[in-house]
Amino acid sequence: MATLLTPTTELEAVNVCLSNIGESPVSTITGDIPVDAALAKDLVRQVTRETQLYGMYWNTEIDYDLIPDANNNLVLPANILSIDTTGDDKNKDLVARGRLMYDRRNHTYLFDTKVRVNMVVALSFEETPESCRRYVSIRSARIYQERVMGSAAVSSFNTADERAAKALLLAENMEVEDQNMLTGNRAVARILVRNN
Repeated sequence: MATLLTPTTELEAVNVCLSNIGESPVSTITGDIPVDAALAKDLVRQVTRETQLYGMYWNTEIDYDLIPDANNNLVLPANILSIDTTGDDKNKDLVARGRLMYDRRNHTYLFDTKVRVNMVVALSFEETPESCRRYVSIRSARIYQERVMGSAAVSSFNTADERAAKALLLAENMEVEDQNMLTGNRAVARILVRNN
């Protein structure tokens, strides 16, 4: 009977880091774990957040309405990485400060109406697609090996592996978002639809 392949887990990503320096794999990354495994787990999580800063199809909320709370504040989700106003609110000069939206033009945290935004949010490792998990695993393993061993000479992964994994990640994002040079570029789109 064939073995069912499943997406990479965070535990597997940590074990990729460990095997890349010749350490034995661990069976869990919760509770009391060896120092090497704890360092690898922290690095995998750092690289996961770093990768999500790009704002991919799978971690971007489009046209999300922020509604003022009882104190007239626009409270942001805890996992927000970046935010930008959109739609009718595009020209408002709002920024994230801590967990609240701030109006830089009017110098206030107070809002009386909802605001439409696009948000990039941080997801857990298991919520990301396999292309992201692969890139994070390879990048984490390469960085971990360089930090622990001080050299990339004995690494199972090199920058070419990392670039190939990143290219796959970006290609998947472009495919799902149906991006192309003419419709995926706002400057080109404006030229194509301009009126006389």
